[in-house]
Amino acid sequence: MRVICTALLAALLMSGSAGAAELKDPAGDKAMREYVLTLPKVKAFEAAGEALEAATEKDQSLKDEGEKMDNEPDKTFADLKAKIAHHPRLYAFFSKEGLSQDDAVLIPLTLITACSVAEYPQIAQTMSDRVSPSQIAFCKQNKAALEMMKFVSGGGSSATP
Repeated sequence: MRVICTALLAALLMSGSAGAAELKDPAGDKAMREYVLTLPKVKAFEAAGEALEAATEKDQSLKDEGEKMDNEPDKTFADLKAKIAHHPRLYAFFSKEGLSQDDAVLIPLTLITACSVAEYPQIAQTMSDRVSPSQIAFCKQNKAALEMMKFVSGGGSSATP
């Protein structure tokens, strides 16, 4: 089970989805648009998620903590950062990979949004407050590597549901 990845991605997908277009979060939009995606950071996020997934399979208390996190507010960037801050045991997996709390929130959110725009350019105008041309270019340039990552597309060598 991917406690933090599932919890974060569900929240982040909600925040970045077309259904959330009515949600106004200027600070979150600005943070996301200004975030610089790098392949090393994305790989670190993937490694952290896999380590956490393995740990939750062995530690019910981590799984329970992830479920608690699922029930916390997740409508704004500040909410998402608070989720990470409230659960240091979960965040520790990301910290160990050299990722900040901002990274832990912004990597999946920015990546999902930017890669969606790269794949479906017709939504670019509606996402222009949240995504930058350099992020879209990152997705296009790293498409093959990103598709191999579980948290991006379910790919990878040990794909799990």
